[in-house]
This record gives sequence, C-alpha cells and structure tokens, in this order.
Amino acid sequence: MKLYCFTIKLSNKKAFLYNLTVKLKERITEKINIGEVFYGSNKTSKLYRLFMQFICGLSLLSIIGYDKAIPIYIGSPYIYKILEYVAIFFLAFDLVIRSIMIFENSNTLKEYLASYIFSFSTVIDILSVIPYGWLPYPYRVMIAVSRVLKGARFSKSAREVVEGLKEKRFEISLVFILFTFLILASSIILFIVENEKNPQIKTIMDAVWWSIVTFTTVGYGDIIPKTTIGRIVASFLMIMGISGIALLTGIVSSAFTDRIIKMKLSLEEIMEKKIQKLTNHFIICGYGRVGKVVAKEMERFKKPFVVIEENPEVAQEAMNEGYLTITGSATDEEILKKAKIKEAQGIALVMDSDADNLYALITAKDENKDILAVARANSEESVRKFIRLGAKTISPYQSSGYDISRMLISPRTAEFVSIVMQSDQTIEIGEFYISKGSKYANKKIKDTDIRSKYNIIIIAIITKDKKTIFNPKADDIIEEGSTLICVGRKEDMEEFEKTMG
Repeated sequence: MKLYCFTIKLSNKKAFLYNLTVKLKERITEKINIGEVFYGSNKTSKLYRLFMQFICGLSLLSIIGYDKAIPIYIGSPYIYKILEYVAIFFLAFDLVIRSIMIFENSNTLKEYLASYIFSFSTVIDILSVIPYGWLPYPYRVMIAVSRVLKGARFSKSAREVVEGLKEKRFEISLVFILFTFLILASSIILFIVENEKNPQIKTIMDAVWWSIVTFTTVGYGDIIPKTTIGRIVASFLMIMGISGIALLTGIVSSAFTDRIIKMKLSLEEIMEKKIQKLTNHFIICGYGRVGKVVAKEMERFKKPFVVIEENPEVAQEAMNEGYLTITGSATDEEILKKAKIKEAQGIALVMDSDADNLYALITAKDENKDILAVARANSEESVRKFIRLGAKTISPYQSSGYDISRMLISPRTAEFVSIVMQSDQTIEIGEFYISKGSKYANKKIKDTDIRSKYNIIIIAIITKDKKTIFNPKADDIIEEGSTLICVGRKEDMEEFEKTMG
C-alpha cells in the first residue's frame, strides 16, 4: 500500500515536471515580433527610432571631427574616433535586427534575397557601418550620405515624404525618362553640328554638360552654341526645361497633398479608436459658440468628451484643439453610436436649431434612456418639449435675464459666483455621489474628515429621494445614495474626488 502511494506521488511529480518543462519550452521558443518592438507604433519603437536618429547625428558629428572641420576639440581629437565606433556599434545592431526581421517574414531564401539583400536600403545599411576613415576621398562621401539617409529613415516626416513619392513613382519615372531622352537627343545633335565649329565642345560629355545646364535653366554661359541649328536646339531645350520642371513640381506637390490627406484620414482613424475606448463620457452636439464653451469647461475639469459637428470646417477646428471629434449630424443614429452613446453619462444638445436638438435627444434616449441630457432651448415651447422628453434645459434669454438682474440686485454676489465658475485658481463647486460602501455613507457630517482633511465645505445634500438640504448642519447624516454639493479649492476638490473614486 505504501509502495502504491509512493508510485502515485512519483508519477504526479513527473507529470508536474513534464508540464513545467513544456511551458518553459513554449515561453523560450515563443517568437518575439521584432518588427513591432523596434519598428512598430508602440512607445518602445518610438523611443528606438528617436535613439537611432541621435546615433546617426552622433556619427555625422564624428565625421566632421575626423575631417577637422571643428577647430576646437572637446577634450581630445580621439573623442571623435570613440564616437565613430559607438555609432557604428548601434548601426550594426540595427542592421542585424532588420535582417532578422526581413528573414522571418520571408518564405524562401530567394524571396529574402530579392526583398532585402539586393535592395537599396541594404546598401545604405552596409555603407553606414563602414568606418569613415577606411575609404579614401571621394569614396568616403558615400558613407556620410548613407548615414544621412539612415537617419532620415527613422524620421516619420521623411518616411511620409518617401511614401508619397513612391505613390507617384510611375509619373516621376515617366518624366525622368522624358528628361533623359531630351538631354541625350539635344547633346547628340549639338555635338554633331558644333564639334567642328565650336572649340568649347570637344567631346560628347561637353555637349551633355551644356544640355543639362540649359535644360535646368541654370545657364553658366561657359559653352555657347555657334551654329543656327545649335541655337534652335538651345531655344527648344530652354522651353522644354521650364515646362518639364513645372510638370515635375506639380507631380511632387500632388504627391505631398495626397499624403497629407491620407495622414488626416489616418488621424481620424486613430481618433475613432480612442473614442471606442471611452466609457462614462460626455457628448457635445454642436461646436458653435456655446459648444466651444462647454468643451473648454470639460477640458478644464478633465472630463472625457466627444464633439459631434456637422460642418467639416468647424469639426476640423475642434480637432485642431485636440478634441475627439466626429464629423456628422447628431440627429443621425449611426453618428451617435460612433460616439458611444450607450456608454455615455451625459449629452449636451447645443446645436443652433431646436428641432435638431429635439430630434437628437429622442435618438439619444432611444439608445440610452438613463443618459443625462442638457439642451439649449430658444423658445418656451421648446423648453416644455425638452422637459417632457426628460432633458434639463438652458434658455439663453432666461439665463441672460437672470444674470443681469442678479448683477443689478447683488453685484458683489454675482461677481463672486462668476469667479467661482470661471477661475482656474480660486474655488470650484462640484458634486460627489455617495455610493454603496463609501466610508462617508450613513455618517454625520461632523464625524467625517471632509472639512478637516480636504478643506471642503458642504453647501447642500441631495438625498436619494431627490430632496435638497441647503446648508446642512453638523449633525445631519450623509445617507447612502445621496449627492454632496461642495465648494472648495480646485486642488482640494481633485484630491477629494480621488478618494471618492
């Protein structure tokens, strides 16, 4: 019996060790996505690209020091050799990482050779790791150029420029073929008609040099055609040069414009992804004069929100402010769904039209019946409709009349309230819900540390049955499910909010 128990225990230990070995093996053999780590869009890859730009800059500094272009050396001339070898080490590391990444993504050796070994970027990588002093002048210039191109590869702006030009490679190639044909044709004609009559054109290279200078409208004047045919060719080449450069400029400008548009589209995609992660946020329908104020206040109080604006130019203005923005009408059910209406806690209906605000409210309530809705109403009839639909209303005319009368009757009080509501540095008014399990639930105000620790004053308590207790006494009990209306300094309110969760 003992032997049987011992055998079972031994087999259990073997099974445990076997499972542990398998798991360790899976962890060890698990492939690391090198492309995502070093060249992806995460924080690690961004830091790596920034570091490699610094290394490429360091290597160029070492080249300048090697050529004695810097008159004052930092410590010793040998410091530049040290910088050179440090830069080469990291450039070689990047070469190895890039080679491994391409090899892992290649299915066959032939595909690997075609996609990487014989590519222009590989030539740049290899040239960049050659020590600058190993090659004689002028071949060492290739090393300096390769390191400049290497650094540009890690720049997002440079990559976008290259990608934009790649998209227009057919048009650019066609233009350059045309340029080459014109230059070669004019060079041959000029050499034939000017060779015996013009001592300045002795070889075909002289004719090619003249064609390039004339085509690009530089016009050094070192070679001047002597024959009538030569001058006709020159005139034709000047006109074609101006037209060709204008054509090339248009193609390049078009490439940049297309790339900028795509970058904007990708920015909107990123914005949509951020919006999809939002919960318990606010939605601002309309980015007019009132909507801008609401957005500023949301930003000031660090509340997550989304702006919905139908006008593309106004929506772009909101995007430029850094706000999460959806271009479209808030009356569209799909647009509200994009804004995560079901997960939102509040919606501000501040579009210019009462009809649009009402329709957007109906749509929002269909998707989220518990959402807190606040609407701007321009008429008494609209106010009644909004209230029937369960929205709180703000009438600009009523609010303005109230503010004016308050300023006339109690100017100092009105000014104080204005300071409280608008200042970032003085005091603020906020509300805090007492949830189940809160340390303040079912306690008397005097038994809490709200005043002593956070220096916050409770000016009102809204009970769970919607009764309001103004200026509560020290013996009043803070019930579970009630809401505290408090006033205090901004930093104290933020600290208390963290405690309340």
